[in-house]
Amino acid sequence: MRPFPALTISNKISLIRVCFIIPLFLCMIQVQHYSFYRYICLFIILLIGLSDVLDGHIARKRNEMTFLGKCLDPIADKLVIAISCLILSSNNIWPEPRFPYWLPTIIICKDILLIFGSVIFLIITGEIHFQPTTIGKITTFLQITAVISVLIGNHVPASILLVIWKMTIIFTLVSGILYAYLAIKRL
Repeated sequence: MRPFPALTISNKISLIRVCFIIPLFLCMIQVQHYSFYRYICLFIILLIGLSDVLDGHIARKRNEMTFLGKCLDPIADKLVIAISCLILSSNNIWPEPRFPYWLPTIIICKDILLIFGSVIFLIITGEIHFQPTTIGKITTFLQITAVISVLIGNHVPASILLVIWKMTIIFTLVSGILYAYLAIKRL
């Protein structure tokens, strides 16, 4: 890992992913007026997902793992998921189906606790350690799957949506507990 990163190709891809949040947001707020925006949102989410895979692959292949990349990648993921969850749960912005309020509440609270925990860990130890776990990667995959399932709309039966949402919450809680455990163990 480089101590002070230049903007590598993978970091640029991560920054582009963050920039995709704006058109995603703008398209999401149009869905209640023009349903075809639902599919534009789906396309943007798929681009975001592909860029996530691509930047990680390029960073590993070119040995360009940087501190900026290790911070930027999860921040980009969390921003996309948090904004999507908030919009997709709002009955003022998003048509049916939409997330129940408990889903974004749990996801966002876990992420806020993770961020505060990371800052506290940095203050106590003087280091910050961003190491994704398999459970964390599965959680992110399930959260994106939950977003996509709502974006697809009525093409997914309500019973399947509920299963996806419950699995997402279970993994979100387990990953939060695991990250807290690993941080405490490192102290």
